[in-house]
Amino acid sequence: MSEQDIKVKPARELAPGYFRNPRDSFWRWVEKGKIVEWRSGDTLCYREELARVLRGLTESGLPPLASVLLLLAACADSWSEPNDNISVIKHSWQQLPVESDDPSEAALEWQTQHVLQFLGVVSALPANLRTGEPKLHLFREVFSAQAPQISAEMASALLDEWNSGLSDSVLHFSRSAVTRRVFSNELTCLAQSLNRFPTTEALALHLRTGLDKLPEPLPAPVLPEPTSVAPESADLLDQLARDPRTAGLARLTQQLVAALRIPLHARGASDQPIGGVSDVTNRGNLDRLLLSELAHDDDVLLARLVNNEALYMRREAPPRPDVKPRTVLLDTTLRMWGVPRVFGLAAALAWARNSRQSQQPVPVAAFALGGQFATPLNLDTFDGVVAALGQLDPAPHAGPALLEFGRTLPAAGDCLLITDAQLLHQAAFARQLAEAAPALRFLLTVERSGELQLYEYQNGHRTLASTARYDLEALLFTAAPRQPLLFRTPTDGPAFLQQVPAPLYYPVTGLRVSINNTFYAAKVGVLSITDRQRVLFWPSKDTGARELLPEIESGAYHFGSDGFGTVYVLVSARQLLRIYAFITATGEVEMVDLTAEVAPLKDALPVVFKDGCYHVQCAEGTLVFDCRRWEIRDRRSSIFPAQTASAFRPNFSHVKRHINSGFNVLHRVNYLGVLNRNALVIEGHALLLVSNPSTLTHELQLMSKNISTVSDEVLRHVIQVDPKGFPLLANEQLLFRRFAWPDGSGGLLDPRGLLHLRSADATVPEITLVLVLGQPTAAWAADGAVCGSPYFTGPNPARHLSVLEFDRQYLQRFIAHLG
Repeated sequence: MSEQDIKVKPARELAPGYFRNPRDSFWRWVEKGKIVEWRSGDTLCYREELARVLRGLTESGLPPLASVLLLLAACADSWSEPNDNISVIKHSWQQLPVESDDPSEAALEWQTQHVLQFLGVVSALPANLRTGEPKLHLFREVFSAQAPQISAEMASALLDEWNSGLSDSVLHFSRSAVTRRVFSNELTCLAQSLNRFPTTEALALHLRTGLDKLPEPLPAPVLPEPTSVAPESADLLDQLARDPRTAGLARLTQQLVAALRIPLHARGASDQPIGGVSDVTNRGNLDRLLLSELAHDDDVLLARLVNNEALYMRREAPPRPDVKPRTVLLDTTLRMWGVPRVFGLAAALAWARNSRQSQQPVPVAAFALGGQFATPLNLDTFDGVVAALGQLDPAPHAGPALLEFGRTLPAAGDCLLITDAQLLHQAAFARQLAEAAPALRFLLTVERSGELQLYEYQNGHRTLASTARYDLEALLFTAAPRQPLLFRTPTDGPAFLQQVPAPLYYPVTGLRVSINNTFYAAKVGVLSITDRQRVLFWPSKDTGARELLPEIESGAYHFGSDGFGTVYVLVSARQLLRIYAFITATGEVEMVDLTAEVAPLKDALPVVFKDGCYHVQCAEGTLVFDCRRWEIRDRRSSIFPAQTASAFRPNFSHVKRHINSGFNVLHRVNYLGVLNRNALVIEGHALLLVSNPSTLTHELQLMSKNISTVSDEVLRHVIQVDPKGFPLLANEQLLFRRFAWPDGSGGLLDPRGLLHLRSADATVPEITLVLVLGQPTAAWAADGAVCGSPYFTGPNPARHLSVLEFDRQYLQRFIAHLG
């Protein structure tokens, strides 16, 4: 048996099974296989139309025939007319035999309803998107999300067998009825398409531009822009770079702007009227003095020069270079679809930008060349560039439109044609390009491989001016560089608040550990969100906390990790969906706002973290965000994974030991004073030096004292803390409280368990104390010195002093200035 027989035999066997209608289906063949009609007797479609659509789908394989027929019916104008066909589809599954593995009746009814809703979306499309050549584009987009029933390798052979008519004799006989599960599988793609395209506007936008949603318009500027500002001052490339869908186009355009150089017009030396004398004047340089002036004697010549009576030649000014307007013709036919379309548009933007930013700005007009006509383009605005992305024409090449453009709108200046490099080797286009050559000055060709070539026409001949190659994969599809969040620090606050990162570790305050606010992994550490929305991180049980984020939004928190050093937190709440990445090794924080992707949000959404991705279930489907690549992987996935076990177990004992080593923080402070002229008193607790016999060292501790029994001579300089708090950081839930002594010294009580002191003596650096009770505490000075417990200072501080030395250099000097 020959190889051809091996290919034909399967197609001959598959064709009847694929094209015959199942028994009790909503459709059937009539008129000897020339017409497909509804069970009601109305015409559904003709064989020629079905063959044309199926032939257009062979590259990706053939979907189930029932789905193709329903989509064909929705494209027809008769779909919106009153008939019984929609009712037939609603109840067609009820006539099918029942098997044990069939979906439930509720699931089948839900699926059928979604199929009909999507067909209604298709029916409401403008006629120019569901008829003619655009209809094939619609079918390809709808069925691109479904695995084909007939593979791409077999599709052409199957259609050839069907077109031969050899299998027409069996089309009059129905095959056995399919089960409800098979019926459900055949219509799954149409039902899921409603998640991808919930409205006619969304489907039309995708068909025109390939985008699911246009970027939000930029807010109106506070001040009106000057009318004299050029269009490019709006910084079009910055606008394109800000939007993730056009960021790749902006990066490629920036590369082309730097590399693309427009050849200048060449002139002969004799063509330029330079060097003549245009006038005579009484001012000028001595080298332009008229020779006749030298006929005077020295005294007369000197007098004429001093009195500005001597005559000089005035040279003729060199002519300004001719400014010729430039025209850009962007090919939008079939060869330029996909990556070449973006490549060509980037080249057009770069050409226009270089023209307008040259030493002598040149006006640029742009046109989209289709198969027959040229359409004006606006490459000066963001909306115009988005519209240019949607200019697609299914014609094989733009030769006729190029000739028509040259006849109706001959280029008054330099005309550039941007097209695909492979078209230069097609005879029909090459012939028409040669006819249009007199109207062209430049030709720029692009290839999917990233090759760009610029040609220049001179005296009817085309010569290569320059060539370049770009990595389109990296420029167009690589995610934009991730930028860490920058936090505002108060410029007039304590010196401690202006240090990034904080020079001391924080004690734990306002935290009730639960599975909803804490993440723990042995290789990473503990990350928790406090009651006041602070994000704290404990790298180990031997140190206090690092504040990674001063404030995070309130909502439902979903944790994830890469298993090494990055912890992810997704915040889901009303009108809010954000993902944070906390790089624990450096303390950097990155954030992406996904609220616009799932708006409007009325409440928190179901979320699952799996395989490094967040899966967010919303009305349009499932949004999948890849945390490792920091980009959206899918916006309307039909799969929402099952909830997996949390990495944080309900056994909190080991986590509590990790984040709290028995420290109690002094929160309520109403007064401060000085005890025995050498120790600060903070709400009945004295800051004292305590000897440790086991280590033969001193420790700094807040020890409880019965102040009521202390005389006024022993307890001095008592001041009250202002009961009224005020926000100083971005987190307005953290209220600081002031206190001040009569000499001008004072400070702030920090609700995070710290006390900041500032002396009236400018030579004494600011001091920050950790307010923990009954345990060794720590202190920091604004000149970088630290002392005390390594739990708060860290294991290896840059400038560590003994407690005795720190007390002598800073604390005692602060107290002494109080008098």
